[in-house]
Amino acid sequence: MKCKSCGGEIRLTDKTCPYCGRLLTETAGHQAEPEAFQKKSEKSKGGLRKALSDNIPIVISAVVMLLLIVGICVASYISENAYHFREDAMRRESVKKYDEYSVKIQEYLDGGDYTGFSAFKEYHNIAEYEAPYDELNQLWDITKVYTRLVSAVESALIQGPEAKLRDQDSDVFDVQMAISRFYDEFKWNQSKIDADPYKDRMYDMKKKADIILKIYLGMDDAAREAYFEASDAKQKAYLEEVILHD
Repeated sequence: MKCKSCGGEIRLTDKTCPYCGRLLTETAGHQAEPEAFQKKSEKSKGGLRKALSDNIPIVISAVVMLLLIVGICVASYISENAYHFREDAMRRESVKKYDEYSVKIQEYLDGGDYTGFSAFKEYHNIAEYEAPYDELNQLWDITKVYTRLVSAVESALIQGPEAKLRDQDSDVFDVQMAISRFYDEFKWNQSKIDADPYKDRMYDMKKKADIILKIYLGMDDAAREAYFEASDAKQKAYLEEVILHD
């Protein structure tokens, strides 16, 4: 575009002629649009800044609330699974300390302290079903039912007929079930036991179980055989007579 006064080349954004200095009216329309746009832009920016400023407390509150909810969820998850986390950690630790724990386990077994072995295994959460402790699998199955037998008989006899933890029928039932489970477990797994490296330990548990029944429940070999051949009702009646003196 040329200046109407001097004929010099001017730009649409020029407000005055760069050659003669005349105020350019011919470019006024072109300059108005950018100026209007700039004003609108500044106005929009101002409105946005105000909106953000007004909503900062709401945004902060929302963020804080979100963080609190996340924190509560994480704390709840950790609390609910703390036991499992501890068990997993102890199981991994037992694998790392296999050599040390194996020596301790052998001491319990050599001493015939099967309830001690049971407590040690449970406390350290030793996984007998996977390496490197998988050779203890069958031994542990027998130890569990043996320990329950010992516990049930001791509990029933120590409590006596006058001081029950629960009730008399429950005590008698616990002893009856503990006896049945130990001897059934031994019978059902006879072939596995005979092929197991801890065979002698398991047979020693059976020998001790026989002695417990003889000393505390009055069952010699003949009486024990007669007991297992009897009906559940007769077994219960026998135990009631011995434990409750009925």
